This record gives sequence, structure tokens and C-alpha cells, in this order.
Amino acid sequence: MKIACIGGGPAGLYLGILVKRVAPEHDVVIYERNRPNDTFGFGVVFSDATLGHLAAADPETHAEITANFARWDDIEIHAAGEVLRSTGHGFCGLERKKLLEILQRRALALGVRIEFEHEIKSLSEVTADLIVACDGVASWVRDALAAELAPRVDVRPNKFVWLGTTVPYQAFTFLFKDTPHGLYRVHAYRFHEQGSTFIVECREDTWRAAGFADASEDTTVKLLEDIFHEELGGHRLIKNRSIWRNFPTVRCGKWHAGNVVLMGDAAHTAHFSIGSGTKLAMEDSIALRDELLAEPGRPIEAALAAYEARRRPEVLALQAAAQASLEWFEGTERYLHMTPVELTYSLMTRSLRVSHASVAKRDPHLARGVELLLAAKAGVTSDPPPSPTALPLVVGGVRIPSRIVVAPPCGMAPDDDALVALGGAAAAGAGLVVTPALPASALASDDAIVAWRRIVEFVHAKGAQIALRIGSGAMAATTAEHATFAGFDVLVLDAGNDPQELEALPANLAAARAKWRAGSWLGAAVRDKPAARAAVVGHAAQLVRAGANVLWVSSPGDGSARLAAAPLADRLRNELSVAVCVDGADAVLPDLDAAIAGGRADLVVVDRLPAHTRRGS
Repeated sequence: MKIACIGGGPAGLYLGILVKRVAPEHDVVIYERNRPNDTFGFGVVFSDATLGHLAAADPETHAEITANFARWDDIEIHAAGEVLRSTGHGFCGLERKKLLEILQRRALALGVRIEFEHEIKSLSEVTADLIVACDGVASWVRDALAAELAPRVDVRPNKFVWLGTTVPYQAFTFLFKDTPHGLYRVHAYRFHEQGSTFIVECREDTWRAAGFADASEDTTVKLLEDIFHEELGGHRLIKNRSIWRNFPTVRCGKWHAGNVVLMGDAAHTAHFSIGSGTKLAMEDSIALRDELLAEPGRPIEAALAAYEARRRPEVLALQAAAQASLEWFEGTERYLHMTPVELTYSLMTRSLRVSHASVAKRDPHLARGVELLLAAKAGVTSDPPPSPTALPLVVGGVRIPSRIVVAPPCGMAPDDDALVALGGAAAAGAGLVVTPALPASALASDDAIVAWRRIVEFVHAKGAQIALRIGSGAMAATTAEHATFAGFDVLVLDAGNDPQELEALPANLAAARAKWRAGSWLGAAVRDKPAARAAVVGHAAQLVRAGANVLWVSSPGDGSARLAAAPLADRLRNELSVAVCVDGADAVLPDLDAAIAGGRADLVVVDRLPAHTRRGS
């Protein structure tokens, strides 16, 4: 088999190494438009887990990588004049130039042909059984096959510039620098003894106000050295094609067409804040090698389909984590009111892949610190403090004994089945139980009110509170009165996906507020639309102004993210200063604890109570 790789970065080089290492009879050629020593960027990051994958795939390359990397276990956060360090995070940094040298040398030794300064501009120029496009984020191959691959590129709003510095950082360092022009975020990490990567990120209005819109590379370096004079401590910043950019999140409907397949950034990107671009590319190479060589005589297209089926779920999960992380950095301003411990915890758990149990294992001091802080805010003095989801929550005149809300599957009628489902969840330890989304007519009769009151009283007897989730419509004021008579503690108006009902929801909410029990919670359901996030946030702000003091946030997600609604819930809670209940889907208890402890939600709603759930007193 002849394999031709377009692009000589880590993806193509590593694929060539892995193929030739176990099947030297195959012919692998790499076409690279640049010279051997031309590289852009500074350091790359690998986690301990990724290093394990590399060790299994090619021990020789792994050994040389580990002999050259800079290792750290700590993360430092610098904000508002304070420094907080979190430990227990296993990472290493390696100079990108050194990584390419290692891979080039190993590939050549195994018989891979590398044709430097050979730019391929058309697929017709390549004759091979398999063409691998690893030509980066701006892949022309992907664009040429757009009709088959269906690429989508989401260009994010923040500006960033990739620089180096002579500061030898001893921890992965996040700097948050507030200036008259706005807030800067810095992602910095060491890649050898005398050098570190120094990525500066900010909002576009900050970038423009500071004069970067018309700045050359040299001017950019000079301005940033002035801004970070104190943090650099006399060290310099280093440029290398350091042009301000906007990060593009690349997704593709398919990764292969015919005998052409995408790898690495050509197929998918993940935001630099989780440091996974090179990791993804090299793990793509492992999977593609495995599928290409799995069965002698297997058709190329079958191998490519198997590669994509294997890798896509892993990539989607990491892209979901990267999306949550980049949204955190896009809105860092909203977290600056937090204490250093809260800010650090929010930062550590921003990708939604780090649970509270994981934080407690990696850095027990941080986990305990945030637990004590949350307990103190809730008026709980026990030592050790309860877990975050076991803490009570008080808003207005309503006190929920724990942060777990259960919406058990049950019918819409206030019958014995509903009593058993809702009462059973209350007895099991839920702090709040919630009805199914009922039609606005569900409480229209006296008999219905009496029947629901029986269920409400049963739930209260089991130590929990109960919420009514009901359609809004023109009956909102009447519904609020009837819900008061039935004894519900929380009223949540849900307009569903009906455009007219959604438009009328703020007015209906205001009408319900006028009739709803004073001091009690009045909420509204908010459904995420990631492609129209600004509009969703604007509508939520209208709901808060109309009288909502709790928002029930859900997201359709794509099955690859833990707590898919958490990024929107986080934004609403911290921008609008409103209590938020987030759809926990099938998340496990440690993930729910992290959502509460990280300030992303006040309540989490699930279908059934997670194992080991506790209810506060």
C-alpha cells in the first residue's frame, strides 16, 4: 500500500512512524511545503494519559519525548493581586520544534520518505492508495472536498496571540490582568528550562482599545511587554509569526471521502485552553494505523469508516469539553467577583470533565476549601461540611433542603401514580421534586387543585419541597392563583418551543408574579440554542426583569458533553445574578457536585436520585 500524507506536522509524521514500525513493506511519503526546521508556535502539552497512549503505540518515540520534556504537577492562578496554586495535575511541555525533530528523525530511520519544500496544491498531483490530509486548520483538502465532508467552522469572538517568553514557569500558569482597556487572560507553560509558551487572550473591544488592531508583530510584543512588565519580571516576550487571531472550531460531517481521509486540525480542532491539538492529531494517527493494518486485504474505505467510527466519539467528547472551556475564557469577566478559592475551582472544573471527586483526589485542600466556603454561605457549620449537593438553598421565602431536584417519570394526572412517583423521590432524599411539564389547563378545576394539594402535602411530609412546571399561555395569572391554593412551593412557567409562547413568556411571567405567593420562587424554563446563544441570554434577561428568580436551563446537547446545559446555566447565573437549576441529564453525583461547587448552578435536576445522595438539614 502507498500512503501519501499532505502535511508534515505531528499527525503525518507519527502515522508514518506507526505504519513503518509494524509494516515496513508499505510505502509512506510525506509532502511538507516548509523546510525541516521551519515551525510555528512554541510548546505543546501532553497529559499523563496521552503519554501512556504514545508509550503503547511506539515506546522508542515515547522515550525520546519524555527525555526532553518539562514536567509539572501544579497550576497557578494569578488574579487581583493574589496567587493560588492547585496541585495534582500531571502534564508535560515540549518545544514544538524539538517534537518535530524527534518525529522527523524517527520517521526517516524507519524508511518514511519526507519531501520538504514540496507543496501539494491539488489532489490530482498525488498518486497513492491512501491520501491523508493533515494540512492543518486551514486545510485546503477539506475545502476541496467540502461537498462530501460537510465542514463547519465556528470562528470564536475572542482575540489571541501565541508568543514565547524566557520566564521558566514552574507551573501551568494562568494570569488574569485587569487594565483600563479590559481584562487579559494569559495561558503560560514551560517547554524547556529557559523557555515558556505565553498565549495572550482578550475580548475584541479590549484588543481594539489597546491599539492592537493596527499593530505589527514588533508593536504587539512591545505593548504586551509593557502591560505585563511586572509579571515578566525583566524577561522578554518572543515572537514567531505572532499574529492576533480568532480561534476556529472545526467540525466535519465526515472525515473521509473515497481514498482521502482527514486527521488532526484538518478534521477537528479543540481550543488551546485544554491543550489538546497535538494530542488529538497523534491519537488520530494511532487509530488510523490500527484500522489500516487490522485486516489484510481490507478495502481502504472500510478501514477509513472504522477509523472514523472509533475516533469520532472520543473527539466529540473532547470538543465538548473544549467548547465549555473556551466559553469560560470568553466570559472570564463574570467570575472576577469570586473569591480566589471559588475562581480557582471554577477554572479547574471549566471543561466539565473534572468532577468534584476528581478535584478532591488531585487537590484535597482546594476541594475542602470550596466546601467550607459553600457551607458557610448556607449557614452550615458541621465539620466536615456536607457535599455541595447536600447543602440547603434559600431564595426568598423558600428553603430547599438539598440541591438535588428530581423530576420522576410519571403521568400528568394528579393520581396515585403521581403521588407514588413524586412522594417516593421526596422520601428517597430529593430536596425538591418537580411535576412533568403540564398543560396550562392542568389546574383549571377545583377537583384538580384538591388532587394536587394531596400530593403536595404528601411530599412536604417526606421533607421535600415541590415545584409545578406548567405551560405559560394567557392563563398564567390564574395558574399562579391555583398553584398557590394547591400549596406548591415553586412555580415554573414553560413555554416549550412555541415561538409565540416564548415571545409572550416575559409578559405572562409578570402576570403570574402579580398573583403568585409573595416570597415564593417563580421560575421560567430556558432552552439552550448554542447557535443563537446571545438571543437566548437576552431573552433570559427579559425573564429576570419580569420577575423570575430561578431559571430552569436545559440543552439538547449532542450526547458528547457532561451536563450539556451547564455552560449556559453558568453564564446566566453569573451575568444575570439569578438562581439557576440546570438539567443534569444522566450525570453522576460527583459531576453534579462540581456544578454546584463551581458556581454553575444552584440546583441540578435529574430523573432519579443518584446513588449516595444526601439531604441537608
